[in-house]
Amino acid sequence: MVNKKILKRWIKNIAPFKAAVAAVAVSVVASVLVSAVSESGKNIISSEMDAMGLNGIAAAVYNKKGENKTDVDFYNSIADMEKILSATPVITEKTEITFANGTVMETMGWGINEQAADIVSLEITHGRMIYENDIKSNAFVCLIDENIADKVYKRSNICGKRIYVHTGENTVPFTIVGMVRKGSNVLNSFTGGLVPDFIYMPYTTMKSLSSKGGFDQIIFTGEDTGVDIPELKEKLNESSRYRTQTISFTNLSQQKEQIDKIVDTAFMSLFIVSCVAMLVCSISVTSSVNTAVIAKQKDIGIKMSMGAGRGDIAAEFMVSAVISCFLGISIAVFMVIVATAVLKAFFDICLKFDYTLIAVTVSVTIILTAIFSFLPSCRAADMPPIKALNRE
Repeated sequence: MVNKKILKRWIKNIAPFKAAVAAVAVSVVASVLVSAVSESGKNIISSEMDAMGLNGIAAAVYNKKGENKTDVDFYNSIADMEKILSATPVITEKTEITFANGTVMETMGWGINEQAADIVSLEITHGRMIYENDIKSNAFVCLIDENIADKVYKRSNICGKRIYVHTGENTVPFTIVGMVRKGSNVLNSFTGGLVPDFIYMPYTTMKSLSSKGGFDQIIFTGEDTGVDIPELKEKLNESSRYRTQTISFTNLSQQKEQIDKIVDTAFMSLFIVSCVAMLVCSISVTSSVNTAVIAKQKDIGIKMSMGAGRGDIAAEFMVSAVISCFLGISIAVFMVIVATAVLKAFFDICLKFDYTLIAVTVSVTIILTAIFSFLPSCRAADMPPIKALNRE
């Protein structure tokens, strides 16, 4: 019975702070989800950039007419240099693949070597990577994205199946030997589907099928000390062959950094919105305390008449405001848990939380609640008893 009375009294004291509870809950949810979604999105985009080779340096050779003359010799010249950790020649060409069930799909074919996994972050989930023997024998084997398998067979592993790859005027059978982890397709969403699904094969095989005379470019990565592009170009120019040609280097990592900056800018915009939500939350706390003071004006007069001090009155409203804040935070935690479960179950999105930022957000919310409830609580404490009793 006593517990019920305490509960009723607690509910009565908190009732005027309903708007503050809702504001705190919305503010905390907004701040936490904005940071989590932004961080998760940044990681997804970063991994997709890696998968497209945007974490290394691209090199190509052009003659005086501007024709691409990147070939095996240039690849060997790059790969044999000091401080070069991994290198792969790359040939890209639009391809069309046909499955045994008759499904036809447009893809982008990549001709790569066995070191490509170290450069373009190919994560093999089933089967194997392209081997050196595949390169030497011009083997008709390939890797495909998991999402291709999902679209065609509704499963992630179709290793061993044969497909027909059409490129240029050639249509040849290939055997799928490996599956590459499915990307998030975030870039496809941003570009309206311009980023295709990929199929990877030995560069020697792609070269024999392609109409191109050489490679599109060489993508390579350096050791931890990095690669000095001017020094690398100077060494290549020592060869009489490259003195009359133009060697082009593109630092793909810098392009990736630019994309990261764009993502960070988008995050800051959302973070500012969440900060505005926290400001609105603070204003709502002030309004709720004023509402509580009006609702309890007569009670304030009675307590003052019975000897309650200014500190007692102010503390009562501030404690109620802080309790309301904790209630709002609890509701926010529940809402975040539900949102995380829904995103995981229906959209296969796993949010990454910055717990330090969450702790800061919660702390700032509590501090702002105390600050913005202080002034109206003091006003209530300064109210003359006669005025408080004369509520009318």
